[in-house]
Amino acid sequence: MKNKIEFGTGGFRGVIGEDFNKENIELVAQAISDIIKEEKSKTPVVIGYDYRFLSDKASEWMASVFAKNGIKVLLSSEATPTPAVMFKTKQMNNDFGVMITASHNPYYFNGIKVFQKEGMDADVALTSRIEQDIQKVRKVKNMDFDEAIKEKKIEHISFLKEYVLSIKSFILPEVDGSEARILFDNLHGVGIKSLSILAKELHLKNFEVVGKRHDAFFGFALPNPTKANMEIDRKFLAKKKYDCIFGIDSDGDRLGILDEAGNYVDSNEILSCLYYYLVKYRHMQGDSVKNLATSNLLDKVTEKLGFKCHEVDVGFKNISSKIKEVDALLGGESSGGLTMRGYLYGKDSSFAFALFLEMITMMKKPISQIVKEVRDFANFHHYVIESSIAYKDDKKVLNALHNEAITFDEPVLEKKVINRNIKYIFANDSWVLLRCSGTEPVLRIFVEMENKEKAERYLQILNEYVKKIDN
Repeated sequence: MKNKIEFGTGGFRGVIGEDFNKENIELVAQAISDIIKEEKSKTPVVIGYDYRFLSDKASEWMASVFAKNGIKVLLSSEATPTPAVMFKTKQMNNDFGVMITASHNPYYFNGIKVFQKEGMDADVALTSRIEQDIQKVRKVKNMDFDEAIKEKKIEHISFLKEYVLSIKSFILPEVDGSEARILFDNLHGVGIKSLSILAKELHLKNFEVVGKRHDAFFGFALPNPTKANMEIDRKFLAKKKYDCIFGIDSDGDRLGILDEAGNYVDSNEILSCLYYYLVKYRHMQGDSVKNLATSNLLDKVTEKLGFKCHEVDVGFKNISSKIKEVDALLGGESSGGLTMRGYLYGKDSSFAFALFLEMITMMKKPISQIVKEVRDFANFHHYVIESSIAYKDDKKVLNALHNEAITFDEPVLEKKVINRNIKYIFANDSWVLLRCSGTEPVLRIFVEMENKEKAERYLQILNEYVKKIDN
């Protein structure tokens, strides 16, 4: 029995040197090669990698397996954001693409994301097939990397510039030459590769960068623009006034923002503000899409503008599929990713930033006023908390969550069980979501209530319930 390699909502991820090692990387590459041959695909495979430790070498190991299996490889000549690989896969109408990254995970993780036709995240059918085919691999075929380059079975290419130009094509020309005072915290990730080009292409006059040094340890912090990480950047406001401070995660698909006063603008607000702007100010039309963990603010804004908000399971592949199915205008999730109709079928923080910059440029208002305008328009001012609860006895806790009733302070109108998610719906557009991690004994908790006190109270109820079961 080979090592158990599982693909979750964001691909395969593992601790470097344990699950993420040369043997497993080559096994994944061989399984994908076998699928490519079974499907009789003739298109090349695009491979990209980020700044994480071993990402560059892992991309070469995968490329060498593809090359030996007779599959042409277009390997990025530089570290690149994940959405750039999705862009190139879509642009070339390729059947498969691969990115070496563990996204926002801690520095000691790395992983593999797989893309399919149109640059979409691999769906469950494909990832399940890869997992099954890994177990069938009898021998991994590979060849010397330098020899494969010499024989032109692997070709180094750069596609960053054309990727950035594709973003620019979606942005109104009025943004060109913007004088907005912007600070970008790169969080030591690969986002600087695209954002530096984008800033030049848009002729941004006041675009500054911190955290741009390549550091595979990410400063020993989580490379994710969470509220805690972004609020550290408030210190820069003491020396200089900025209209916007933003950060993106290590592979460039999640966005975090501080407004002009240093207040954190969460992903729910970013998504809702952008949808509001596109419909009300750019006069675009279409539904919205969100996942189970995303605020009802988007529902309220969408409905008041005359459209429908569609809710899907966690995993951006589900958002992309629903956008395609209903021809939605915008889709995103509470963890910081979004995309829009006509762009990539995947989240992209460089694109999201450019769209956000357009919004503040065209609306000619500070970010805090835009957020207030959107919340007042929707008449929705609920408070959101995201947290987690660790436990010891996996089987016992999960069994209780699925089969026992939790006593809340008010009646539960509906309990939804969707895959690893359990969602409790209450009156007044309030809810609680428990998401069971597939890799560790942890519950991801999302709470949205009418006010902060009530949200904290419901989080306390959940903590006490899990603790009681676990003991």
